[in-house]
Amino acid sequence: MSAKQDKMIRINITIPEKLLEEFKQYCEAECRPVSAQIQYLIKQALKQQKQ
Repeated sequence: MSAKQDKMIRINITIPEKLLEEFKQYCEAECRPVSAQIQYLIKQALKQQKQ
């Protein structure tokens, strides 16, 4: 995020329960909250798209 933080919003998504559980375990192993990991992955996807 920039120096001036963006307003945070809550979203709902629908994904398979098993996938979510696996992702939570992954986030735990990375010592990162699920929301922070999702933000990171979105930023990486957008960065790759610009290349």
